[in-house]
Amino acid sequence: MDRPLDGAGSERREISRARFALASYFTPTQPVTDRSSFAGRLGVLSRLISAIEGQRSHVVLYGERGIGKTSLLHVLADVARDSSYIVSYTTCGANADFSELFRSALADVPLLFHRGVAPNADEAERGSKLADRLPAGAFGASELAALCSEIVGTRVLIVLDEYDRVTSQEFRQQVAELIKNLSDRAARVHLVIAGVASNLQELIGYVPSIRRNVIGLPMPRLEESEIQEMVALGEGASGVRFDPNLTRVLHLLSLGSPYLARLLCHHAAQEALDHGRLTVDMGHLRSAVDLAIAEVEGRMAPRTVAELRKLVDGRYDPLVAALAEASRSTDGWFGGRSVVELLPDSTITAQQIERELAELGGKLQLETEVVEDERRFRFTDDNLPVYLWLMLGRVRLDSPTLEADLAAR
Repeated sequence: MDRPLDGAGSERREISRARFALASYFTPTQPVTDRSSFAGRLGVLSRLISAIEGQRSHVVLYGERGIGKTSLLHVLADVARDSSYIVSYTTCGANADFSELFRSALADVPLLFHRGVAPNADEAERGSKLADRLPAGAFGASELAALCSEIVGTRVLIVLDEYDRVTSQEFRQQVAELIKNLSDRAARVHLVIAGVASNLQELIGYVPSIRRNVIGLPMPRLEESEIQEMVALGEGASGVRFDPNLTRVLHLLSLGSPYLARLLCHHAAQEALDHGRLTVDMGHLRSAVDLAIAEVEGRMAPRTVAELRKLVDGRYDPLVAALAEASRSTDGWFGGRSVVELLPDSTITAQQIERELAELGGKLQLETEVVEDERRFRFTDDNLPVYLWLMLGRVRLDSPTLEADLAAR
């Protein structure tokens, strides 16, 4: 339902309005597209704007999957439009074609902004686009940059999201050449490239010629204060109130993931509303974790679910928790040392962890490789570490040491 119920009792209308408002603030399956519901990340957004506005640079935004890059890009695009930029937003696919993608991008730019076109020219009055000046067939980076250098009276922001999905090395090379050409010509066009990667080079490759023209920005995990801001925005919009003690618990359970934080906030708030309550408490959060676990189970094979349930078996296992957290690296690979760093028992060695993982490999569906004499592991199904973390989080919620765990964080 897209609007609150009419004609109901005042209590029902209040619950209905709260449910309606929360749909815009805790949206785990969709990126945030409205600045009013965008929480945290203001530091990264400020650096992103400064790189474009202050340094006239191109930007590469990188980080792990589900960390909020797309939401940040939507907010950046919104801010840019308000600042009179022309914005073209593209989600890249595996088979992205250079000419096709950038022809579409320049179709968003009116020909009126071409240096050689008068405002009263027939082309401008007909609503022609800059893309109309491109060759009919394929074209390269130098031709595109030459046309972009003729743009006056505005600035153009071209956003390439999910760039890591692009498999064509030729496409990536053309984009690198475009960045170099646009910078050399001082064109009023800026590229913002975003994708899953642990560093700038991993996403765009080793291209020394464009190092001076690109600023790399890592996307960090959410801080507790940012989760608190997310909750506060939802509260202000809906009238629902979260118990103040829940913020630290949400931070602990979400591992700094905007997706998990929003998912748990969504389920917890809906649980409270389903029971006619406008205050979310620990009991509602426990139910939220159960619902999140059920959702992840629905994406896994029943046999795998049964094996992992036996592995956790209603107890908190520091090793399994460390594995789940270590696997949150950008590419999912982790080694024995990274697991040891997350364990409370400092006497355990990386070699012991590796032997333990070799024994658990079948149950945990781990693949392995050796890189520079270090054995690394990765879950073959990226649902598994999230599932394990939530299962252990559910156990921890019932633990008498929960308050001590929170204090230690």
